[in-house]
Amino acid sequence: MKRILTTAMLVVAAVSYAQGQSKGNKSGGLAQELMQLQHAEDEAENKKDVAALDRLLSDDFIFTAPTGAITDKKQLIEEVKGSEAEAGQTISYDEVKAHGYGKSAVVNYLLIVKGQGKDGKDYTNRYRNTVVWVRQQGRWRMAAIHVSRIRP
Repeated sequence: MKRILTTAMLVVAAVSYAQGQSKGNKSGGLAQELMQLQHAEDEAENKKDVAALDRLLSDDFIFTAPTGAITDKKQLIEEVKGSEAEAGQTISYDEVKAHGYGKSAVVNYLLIVKGQGKDGKDYTNRYRNTVVWVRQQGRWRMAAIHVSRIRP
């Protein structure tokens, strides 16, 4: 009896561990998929690719800037059309975490922006971003992004 109980406990532990590993792998795959879309959105902004932005952003998209200002999809696209790309600016991502909730997902990551200001001085700005993605018509679209600047 003791042997059966021990074996049963080991089986339960192994199944729980396997399920945890499976969820972790799914989360990692989801994070990778959504960060690829994040890169595509960044590239669309840099190239002023309005068609790509239209595909990547949900119709009710909302952007909350570090200042607290809010921008919708139409405003963002207009800003992208009229903006100048900063030469030599690079962006990178770190500490990416994604959580899926059926037809929606939340991604949180650290955004690191490096470049050179008009005064010739190098800068590094860090932001904590939270992005909400929704699955619409079979594809992920960005529904909201909230950006908080991390002060040095």
